[in-house]
Amino acid sequence: MKYDENRPIYQQIVEQIEYWIISNHWQQDQKIPSVRQLAEELEVNPTTIQRAYSILEQEGILTSQRGIGKFVTNKATKITDLRLRLIEAQVELFITQLQKLRLTQQETEQIIVQIERVGNE
Repeated sequence: MKYDENRPIYQQIVEQIEYWIISNHWQQDQKIPSVRQLAEELEVNPTTIQRAYSILEQEGILTSQRGIGKFVTNKATKITDLRLRLIEAQVELFITQLQKLRLTQQETEQIIVQIERVGNE
């Protein structure tokens, strides 16, 4: 994983884990790697992974089972909400970029139609 030095690594790891969950790389109710395992895999300090896991537990995305490990939530609504939140963030970013280009509404709609058409091919 390449890290953006302008943003905290733990936040980038939170975002990566969220992506793994919404893309079904890590599935609902699946046991996830231990702090130490993921730290080795991502080549970061275990404290960084622990911080990311704690944030995701506070959000209800991950759960802990004492003595067993951490799991992706089994609550489909949490995963659906996460998916929608990430999609909304991407759409907002896209719209902001289009606004900076000062496109008309018609030009914006044409771009969206083109993107949709290419995505359906």
